[in-house]
This record gives sequence, C-alpha cells and structure tokens, in this order.
Amino acid sequence: MPDASSFMVFLVVGAALVVADGQLIRRSGTTYLQSTARDSAAADSVNRLVVVVFHLAALGLLALISVVPMDLGSAPETVVARLGVLLLVLAVAHGVTIWTLGRIRTRQQSRMLQEEVVRAQEGSTDR
Repeated sequence: MPDASSFMVFLVVGAALVVADGQLIRRSGTTYLQSTARDSAAADSVNRLVVVVFHLAALGLLALISVVPMDLGSAPETVVARLGVLLLVLAVAHGVTIWTLGRIRTRQQSRMLQEEVVRAQEGSTDR
C-alpha cells in the first residue's frame, strides 16, 4: 500500500500535467478552429466544450490510475511508474482531442464550401 505522501505527490503532479496539457489544447484549439469559423465566439465555445471533456476524462483517468495496485518496492519508483502510465494515457487523450478538433474543423470547412457553391449557383441563375 503506497504511503499518503507518495499518493499526494502523484495526484498533485498528475493534476498539474492534466491542467497544463488542457491549457495548451485550449489556446491552440481556439486558434485552429477560428481559422475556418465565421464566428470566433462560436469557435471558442466549441473549443471550451472539447477542453472541458478532455479535463474531465483525464482527471478521471488520473483518479483511476492512482488507485490501481502498483508496488515497485519503493515509493519514488512507484510514483515514477504511475506518472509514466499517466503520461502515456495523456498522450492518447491529447491525440483523441486533437483528432476531435480536426473533425470539427473539417466539418466547418465543408459547410463553408457548400455555402459558397450554393451562393455561386444562385448568382449564376440570377443572370
């Protein structure tokens, strides 16, 4: 059973990693979505929702990893191993989040292209 101090170290460092990664996604995601959105406030709102889901999922995984039995002999080794698992899980969560933002952006681009085609067709029929 891990001692309370190593447990707390893992939770604090893990939560800091989750928040830092979430903030990187937040800043980059807004810029990424705004490049194809007509309404920057809407792009920011969508990005916020995606980031909230990232934070909730990643913090939930942090909680689960913290209670999985893992004893490597000493507290520092166990904390490092748990952080390694957390970093791998965060990498997957980050990738899924970026993939999700990419899908949202692709849909925005498709919608804009469809609207341009419709406007062009309407303009050609007016002549």
